[in-house]
Amino acid sequence: MTTVDSSEVVAFFGAAAVAVLVVRYGQWLYWSKRLRRLQERLRSRVAVVRELIADGERTKTAYADSSDPSSAHITFLRRCDSSLREQFGDSFARRIDAYSEFEWIQPASLISDEQVFAWYDTERRLKGLRELLHEALLDLASSDE
Repeated sequence: MTTVDSSEVVAFFGAAAVAVLVVRYGQWLYWSKRLRRLQERLRSRVAVVRELIADGERTKTAYADSSDPSSAHITFLRRCDSSLREQFGDSFARRIDAYSEFEWIQPASLISDEQVFAWYDTERRLKGLRELLHEALLDLASSDE
């Protein structure tokens, strides 16, 4: 029967402990990098949605003064759609496009039917964008915890 020296046992367990620490540290690095990438992506998305909301507000104010509000509206729709598809994917772009659940009061400054439609449709999309911003901010907050 062979006997094991206590120094050999200590060396074995020491090596095992170091191996476990190295593996754990590697896992920690991996997950911290993933978390940082997620946070960067969420911050980028928040910035994009905030810019789209600001763009929509600027476009909305231009409708009353515009001789062709429908072209300004179409341009906004294209910018909004391409940014959403690029940052969030097709499903979010379709979701904002289909968003219609809000109450709307027509401003007195809108005269033509084109102005009314452009204003309404922009306001509808802005409501959806604000909800998307809220969701992205919640995701970002939960990743910081």
